[in-house]
Amino acid sequence: MRVGNPFRSEDSPERLFSMNALRRAWGQVRRSGKSAGTDGMTPDAFAARLNHELNRLRQQILGSTYEPHPVRQFFIPKKSGKLRPIQVWSVRDKVAQRAVVNLLTPVLEKHFLDCSYGFRPGRSVKQAVDAVTRSRDQGHRWVVDADISDCFGSIDLDLLMGQVQGVIAEPIIVRLIEQWLHTPIHGEPYSQVAVSQGGVISPILANLYLHRFDQMMLASLPQSRLVRFADDFITLSTSEEIAVWSLDVARRSLENLRLRLNMRKTRIVHFDEGFAFLGYTFHEDKCEKG
Repeated sequence: MRVGNPFRSEDSPERLFSMNALRRAWGQVRRSGKSAGTDGMTPDAFAARLNHELNRLRQQILGSTYEPHPVRQFFIPKKSGKLRPIQVWSVRDKVAQRAVVNLLTPVLEKHFLDCSYGFRPGRSVKQAVDAVTRSRDQGHRWVVDADISDCFGSIDLDLLMGQVQGVIAEPIIVRLIEQWLHTPIHGEPYSQVAVSQGGVISPILANLYLHRFDQMMLASLPQSRLVRFADDFITLSTSEEIAVWSLDVARRSLENLRLRLNMRKTRIVHFDEGFAFLGYTFHEDKCEKG
């Protein structure tokens, strides 16, 4: 995504990372869990010395001495039988990431498209589901039920940083994002988290990366509808022929971003056959949760 005016706040970095901004970020992080990162500091311990920790974090960011702690990684099973890596960041790193997310969200929301619903303020799974049923009722009853292979783990960091630099001109923020993408995994010295599942910054970076996919799809498929929730998406078309074309456009658009479809899990289906999306089952004219 390229915009005419990259993020150039009139505020100084000192104001962008003010104590008030960091306290707001801390309040959001505080509600997200009780786990400690590799530094061993829990949210309760961080809270007990809050002013000291936030002021130290602020000085490190402004003085360019900030370095993220290595992340702790564990795996959870997926329905496919494979394992999904989850990374646990330190509390102070999550606060720093949340502060940057709070800065970037109003900037990027001006450019993200209506077809995108995941991890955006004021948008929800229910709204995405309503968009699907609305398109169905308008006659778009052929669906490309798609699956991106390891989307978060496959995001090309050079392409992503090019997109970041296209919308952000503040060097401190660009440096922070680059640091987070290259943070090492504890116990794996040659591994880095990239766009980690578990990182506070990851959803907005994934949406930025896939915004280009949204643009390519909408430009090439004026007769189809796209509904995307993070890395989960479907297209809806009025005929099987257009659906086949939609699948090819999706494949080529993802390849442009160095991503690929999992063709074993991707199919073209009619509403009469039924399919599942975002925890809802669609069949004929019915839509049921679960």
